[in-house]
Amino acid sequence: MGEKLITIEETLKASDIQTALGAAPFLIYATLFEAPRRPLVFLAACGEDRSLIGAVGNQIRFMTASHLSASEDTEGDIDTSGMSAANKSFSNAYVTVDTVIYSAVTLSDILLEDYPNIAWLQKMIGNMGTAVLEKLDANVKDVFVAGGTGVKTVSSGDLAYGDVIDALATMENSNWIADDVNAPMLIVAPDVAGALMKDTLFVDARRYTAYEVSKMVEGEIGMFAGCRVLKTSLLDGTGYAFIVFPPESKYGPCALIAWKRPLTVKNEYEATKAYSYYVTSIRAKAVVTQAGGIGVITISDSP
Repeated sequence: MGEKLITIEETLKASDIQTALGAAPFLIYATLFEAPRRPLVFLAACGEDRSLIGAVGNQIRFMTASHLSASEDTEGDIDTSGMSAANKSFSNAYVTVDTVIYSAVTLSDILLEDYPNIAWLQKMIGNMGTAVLEKLDANVKDVFVAGGTGVKTVSSGDLAYGDVIDALATMENSNWIADDVNAPMLIVAPDVAGALMKDTLFVDARRYTAYEVSKMVEGEIGMFAGCRVLKTSLLDGTGYAFIVFPPESKYGPCALIAWKRPLTVKNEYEATKAYSYYVTSIRAKAVVTQAGGIGVITISDSP
């Protein structure tokens, strides 16, 4: 259940800007451009539990009960021995939220004075918040890969329509049957998604009904083989794709994120060094609660 911390630290000084732009006099445009960040699709595949926030302890357990089975006896057997009672069996998944995911940045007074037209603090806090959630998103992916007892694993060449159907059939053998109202999520890399979109059986998200559009999540691009397709660059080059039953399905969430500390921003000023130190952090960890609703597909060929 262990997990490594993520540490993202950046120190920005006015001299850094001059070094980047050269020594000549210059005028800086007021908008600071930043590269796009990936959609947090794995977070969309998880339910959330916030009961640990403000509570004693850092561990929570999720119970799963077995199904009862029926028996059949003759009248004579019942008269002699009676009806035998069956008991449910229970198992549990647990998660211990024992690490902190954080991102920190230092902003110097000179930087803020020399370039006041750039909203440095707003940019950095937004970026740090996204960074810690990206790490949590990646942790969920790792939990899915680790899987455990009950996770369905299949392999395919290039993830064609039939491969997805076969993976769903494998899950149906354990009674995880796709729901037309809350379809399973198929999470893939962008190049795999591109290959799927070339298939005539792919339904582009632009053809969704108003009801389906209202349920769309970040990174969702369409429907394929009865699954909602989500793409993320986090899977680029990994050879993995995932089928996950959504937390809103009638079976309940297959994975949960337990929160101990919500997204928090703190800062302190270091007068002798003339800078402010900002930290954005969370305490949260993911756990598989119902392994049968998660399918791991290993792709051997590139699209």
